[in-house]
Amino acid sequence: MEQVSATTADLELLTPAGEPVKLGSLWESRPALLVLVRHFGCQFCRMQLQDLRDAWSTIEASGVQPIVIGNGTPLMAEAFAEETGLAVPLYTNPGREVYAALGAKRPGLSAFLNPGLYWNGFKAAIRGFFPKPVKGDAAQLGGVFLVQPGGAMPYAYRSDLAGDHPSAEELLRVVGAKQPA
Repeated sequence: MEQVSATTADLELLTPAGEPVKLGSLWESRPALLVLVRHFGCQFCRMQLQDLRDAWSTIEASGVQPIVIGNGTPLMAEAFAEETGLAVPLYTNPGREVYAALGAKRPGLSAFLNPGLYWNGFKAAIRGFFPKPVKGDAAQLGGVFLVQPGGAMPYAYRSDLAGDHPSAEELLRVVGAKQPA
């Protein structure tokens, strides 16, 4: 099992209002499910959050706080929260130090040769999710991390491609939530 370092816990995030928050404070009193999105204009990220919309309350009822983290400006984060109707806390890390510390990947140009990228784009498009202007770092990939009080990280999913993220069902299993019937 991975462990989040004290250095990582001390990294600073910003609220959409621009207020600083220490990353480690997010899991200080209860487990946190950190959902790192690529950037605030990403069609795959909007689709991912749509897929998680019905799972948020079940995840919270299991004792885990879901949290979304992006890497644009606080103003971009605020607009993203409004656009997506996000009902869980949202933070931003413009310098992407949190992404680096958690091992989120940055693909090279060869990622554009991967057919999976285009398949993910096709699946997003048929569901009505289209690219918007980049609001953050377009080369940054996301991930999902479950962090326990004390910093133990029993689950870490690092995306390999844009549009590569775990399903809501997988995340419900990870947090031990009973899935709605």
